[in-house]
Amino acid sequence: MVLHMGYKRYTALLLALVLLMASLAGCAPEEEDFPVSSGPQVTLENTGEAAGLKMAYTQLDEAYQKALEEIIEKYRADFPETEIILVPCDTEQQAEELLRTGKADLVQVDSGSQPALAGEGLLWNFYPYLQVWREEYGLTNAARQAVYSMGARQAYIMPADFRQEVMFYRADWLDAYNETQEQEEDKLWCRTWGQISAVREKLGEKGRLAIAGKDRLGDYFDTIMWSRAGRGAMINPAAGYFAAGMDEGDTLFATQAAELASERIYLTMNEDVLPGSVDWTEEEALSAFKNGEACMLLADSSHTAELREALPQGALGVEGFTRCDNNRSVFSAGFWGWGISENSGNRETAIHFLTYLANADNNTHIAKAAGTLPLHGEGLEMEPSLKEGERAVEMRMCQLGNEYQYACRPDMYREESQAFEEEYRRLLKAFLQDEITQEEMLSQLNGFWQQVYLEQPNTWELKEPEEDEDEESGNE
Repeated sequence: MVLHMGYKRYTALLLALVLLMASLAGCAPEEEDFPVSSGPQVTLENTGEAAGLKMAYTQLDEAYQKALEEIIEKYRADFPETEIILVPCDTEQQAEELLRTGKADLVQVDSGSQPALAGEGLLWNFYPYLQVWREEYGLTNAARQAVYSMGARQAYIMPADFRQEVMFYRADWLDAYNETQEQEEDKLWCRTWGQISAVREKLGEKGRLAIAGKDRLGDYFDTIMWSRAGRGAMINPAAGYFAAGMDEGDTLFATQAAELASERIYLTMNEDVLPGSVDWTEEEALSAFKNGEACMLLADSSHTAELREALPQGALGVEGFTRCDNNRSVFSAGFWGWGISENSGNRETAIHFLTYLANADNNTHIAKAAGTLPLHGEGLEMEPSLKEGERAVEMRMCQLGNEYQYACRPDMYREESQAFEEEYRRLLKAFLQDEITQEEMLSQLNGFWQQVYLEQPNTWELKEPEEDEDEESGNE
């Protein structure tokens, strides 16, 4: 063929082949070392140089601490020049001081304290290192939301476990009713807000829902609005009130999703929940459920064993957090994990250890030993026994990523968020008691966050910047 091909055509063909081979070679990044589009290239590695890491904690479950110590020994076997010491602290203030001074490299951090610690510059943003961590793509929805809960291109905590609500219900009551129904569509379930209403209608007073409305009323409105709108309607799920079109001024409170949420929460709180539980604490809601005053209870999953012990054998049923009629639930979960001090002298070693601790193999071991939720979806396949036990429902939620998704309030604006909490509850209660209209409530909620966004548009990076077409990326 070459003999019958002109010299210029042959040269052009040869050049094209060379370029093609070069481009293919560029698609295969070297081990743990490739460019990050968000900034300078970083390397996720332990160099083997002598280093000491101090991990400060305030409260660790005995089983978790034991599993953590096992992973530390395993890490030290691979990297003998790295010494890791656990440092117990009596108070969160003591741990924060170690974080502030850099005397502790890693510190146990709760999602509630993250905004203040990150806002003060005490926590190190290790986002670029997660972009070269090969197991980042396998994180569950809950883990991913926790990691990126402070906005775009920001990561301050590697989560260790989560706190989230589930639906507890009297399985014996629903089973007894369902046995009398011949048609499947006439049977009672409590997986959606609409089904909760049906249970109350069919079972009467004992078919009501118990809630901890004193602390969670706003959370329930959030989840209904977010579930209706979907995460795609948000500028960033880490700031769940800001709509994708925030540059035009409106928040999600100005959307149809908020109107539908208003209608649903008005119905649920005025007709379906136990009278007075809008003002109850979680302890009061738990007590009412244990006493047989309610058929359903929304409460933290940590109460599963307590409730199972309090009710007759086989009486307790557990479902995932309540979904909307579109079969989707977008809600907020608390979490705790490990952050790295901005003032640590061993930050690169610390993040290497954190990703080692959080990889699928080690994290699944901890989940099995300590009863924590796995950070990786594959963990449930690696260890099928995780699908059993007291957190079985939450494990199932990890697998149903399309049905159970996560978002957060814009808590990075911590002062405004704290002020909003009281105002939010005041407006919701006024609406539920017919003191203000739906339009008045939503207008004030929209105006509050609209003003925050317009006055502080660049305080936190919320939008994911568009990639430069000429910018190289090792993730192709």
